[in-house]
Formats: sequence, structure tokens, C-alpha cells
Amino acid sequence: MSRWLPAATALAYLTTVAILARGLIRALPWDTDVAAPLVLAERLRGVGDVSIGHFGSWSVMWALLATRGLPGHRELWSAIGYVFCLLGAGAVGWATARVGGRWAGVTAFAIAVVVGPYALRSQLTVIMHVIPPFTAALLAAYLVSLMQFESRRSTLIAIPVGLVAGVNAASDALSWLTAVAPFAIAAALLYATTRRTVVAVSAGITVGTTVLAAVTTALVMRALGYNVVGLSLEHANLGALPGNLRHLARMVALLGGANYALPGGYPAEPLRIVVALLAAIGVAAAVVCAVQQFRRRSSPLQRAYACYWAASVVLLGLSFVLTMNAVALGAGSANYLLTFAPAAGAGVGLLASTSSRGRLAAAVGIAVIGVTNLVGIAQGHADTNLGAIGRYKSRIVAVLEREGAERGYAGYWDAQNLTWQSHMRLLVAPVVPCADKLCPFNFSTIEGWYREKSGPTFLIVDPTNGVIGTAPPFARRASARYHFGPLTVYVFRYDIARHIATD
Repeated sequence: MSRWLPAATALAYLTTVAILARGLIRALPWDTDVAAPLVLAERLRGVGDVSIGHFGSWSVMWALLATRGLPGHRELWSAIGYVFCLLGAGAVGWATARVGGRWAGVTAFAIAVVVGPYALRSQLTVIMHVIPPFTAALLAAYLVSLMQFESRRSTLIAIPVGLVAGVNAASDALSWLTAVAPFAIAAALLYATTRRTVVAVSAGITVGTTVLAAVTTALVMRALGYNVVGLSLEHANLGALPGNLRHLARMVALLGGANYALPGGYPAEPLRIVVALLAAIGVAAAVVCAVQQFRRRSSPLQRAYACYWAASVVLLGLSFVLTMNAVALGAGSANYLLTFAPAAGAGVGLLASTSSRGRLAAAVGIAVIGVTNLVGIAQGHADTNLGAIGRYKSRIVAVLEREGAERGYAGYWDAQNLTWQSHMRLLVAPVVPCADKLCPFNFSTIEGWYREKSGPTFLIVDPTNGVIGTAPPFARRASARYHFGPLTVYVFRYDIARHIATD
């Protein structure tokens, strides 16, 4: 049973995802964090500086722009993250198989993909920190390949790998912790235990290219007028550490499929605590595996590979606990930890492969998590909340098209998602309250969106999400007012950009 159960579980999980994918993908962009970069890529023909989010910046934007002209690119964009996820899982499976055998590789792949419903929703879109785990998988596979290539071939591969890693590190700083730093540590260990010059030279070229590519990417994009909305780190004080550790435990559980972080927890107890414990054991296995490989005096490659994933888990975990950013983000901080899935896969795969009991225990654990999560996905736990704007979208679009007002403004949570879900028939720029006026929102926006133009515009007031909850004073001059449940849509015969403070 232990031989085929991980593969069967992964197959059943992926089949469930494939069956439900269309509905999941269509609903995903009602989350504005998902829709905003898509709208920006679609509308990137405007005038002025561009503000872009701190995660998944350049590599994501380039991928979207490169595929913008393809038929069906809307659907591709909404699910392209899962392509990276599966490629990363495949790379981890291959690398782990080369180090620990076929069963270990299949198990690593299975664990990397059978994540909880919340994590699946994040994996589907390339926006939610999918780049760091992909980069980690890429460098893990390259680390393994260092022992197989001749000097010239390895050097040729070192440069493109470094370029990809560097662009991804410039795009998402988590890649430094989950991939680049662990690769440098593991490669140094591999060289120290083998004294193979090819390892030192190739790894050095990769790390050097990574740093150079990251710096160059940031400088070039800044010179082109792109501004990254940064994420300032707030260090945690000593008293906050216990709470941060509890938050980390909840996020690991959520990643594995046990929801202790969001309303409507799932699955039912006691299964939820079982899934949470299995998820924690899986992540811990990456560190335990490294310790075991050193104690057993395993081969240099086994030690280096195990050390790679242990370093990834430890560095990412420390950054999570030692700052207040994760706690401030709430359940959304689970997206920071997506690299834990392939790390757990590699750790469990290597640890359990050495004994029949270990293989059986791992197989049963994978089956429990996999079946629980595919049932949870089928029950709708991976669905995206449409919000009021989603429920009334068709009526709002129809009214505004009748009024001839195709450009307008709304709070962040009602702006780019409505733009995207209206198939760009409406162009809605995000704004925030600014005294008696409005101010631009600086996340996935183009400066030109806020320059006054001719023609009617509209303003959406939505008290349900706390951004534009009340109408500004100038709304009294609206030519029409429409109510859609809690939403109020004001239509003006002029561009209300004149009421937006852009200085």
C-alpha cells in the first residue's frame, strides 16, 4: 500500500482540482489582490509612473505582458500560478528521487500538491507568493544536478538558472530566504564535503548571477517608471514571540488544510487537529531529515540536499516569527509559507524512504490530508467570496453602460476586480478618502488613470469593506444615484478626477 498510496492520493487531488478548476478560476479575480495586477497588465498602455505591489512584481508582470496577445489569456492569467506550482512540485519530486529513490520522489511530489483549500486558491494565481516556492524547487533541482554535470555543461546552466533566480528574487524578496540563501549554504556544504571544483565554480556563478540579475532588474524597472510599493519590516519584541509562534502554528495548519484562522473552521474536529498535527510534522521533517543525514554520515549530496530544505524552512520560519508583519496580515500570511509544502515533501520523502514502517506511516498521513483537502475543495472551501460588488456586478454594469459612464472610481476592494470581471467594459481606478476629496491608491495603478478627461464618470460607495464607506461632499452634485443592496453608485456628467488630490 505504501508504494502506490501517495501517487493515488495526488492523482485524486489533482483530478478534483481539474474538475472544479473552471469555477475556481472564474471566481478568483473577485479578490482584488488577484485582479489588480491582471488589470494593470491589460491596461499597461497608460501615461505616467506605475505603482506595483511588493510581491511577485517583475517576473509576474513580464509573464503577463508576454502572453497578453494570446487568445484565452484571461483564463491563463487567472490560473498560471498553478502551472508554476506543478512545475515546482515536479522539480522537487525529480530532485528527491535522485537523492532518495523513486518512492521518495513520488512522495515529495504528492505532499507538494495536496495542500489545503486556502493554499490551493493562492497557488492558482501567480500573484500570491507562488514565485518563492518555484524558485526554491528550481535551485533544489540545480543543486542535485551539480553532482552529475561535467564542468563545462554545469557552467552553461549556471547562468540561466541564476538569471531566473535573480529576477524572481527582485520580484519577491521571500525568494532570498526560501531559495538563494539555502542554495548558497547547501552548495558550500557540498563543496566542503566533495572538494569538487565544478561545484564551487558553478554555484558561485549562479549566486553571483542571481545577485547581479536582481540588482539590474530593480534598477532598470525603476528607471522605466515603475515604483514598488514596499513592505516595511517591523521587528517583533520579546513579548510578541509567543503570539507569533502561535500564529505560525495556525498558518502551518491552514497550509495543510486545517482552518483555525478563518471563520467557519474546517474540517470538523477531531479530524482538524489530526490534519494540523500532520502538517506540523511534515514541516518539521525537513529539519529533522537534515539532522538525521548528518548523524548517519550519509552521502555528501544527501546531506547537502537535506540541508537546503532545512535552511529554507528555518530561515522562512524565523523571518515569520521575528517580525510583526505576518501577524498584522492575519490569515493572508499563510501565503508567505507556501514553500513549506515542497520542503515538507522533500523531508518526509527522504526520512520515510529508509524503512517500510516509515513509508506506510507517510503514505497513510498523505492519504488523510489529501482526501480531507479534496473533500474540502469540493465543499467550496477554496471558493472566493464575491462580496457585494460581485453579487450586483451585472446590474451595475448594465446601468453604467446605459448612462454612458464607463470610467469611474471605487475603493480598492471594488475597483480592479469589477474592471476585470466586466471584461474591461468598465475601467475603475482605486481611490481612498482624502479629507473632502479622494486620493489615488498606489497599488497596481498607473498615474494616468487619475488625470482628468472628458466624459461622464461614476463613484461606487461600499460600506461593507471599509474603504469608500461614505460619499464625499461633492457627491451631492451627482446627476444620478443608484442603490444596489449596500452599494450606492453615483454618476457624474464630468470626470471627478478634478476632486482627486494627486499631489
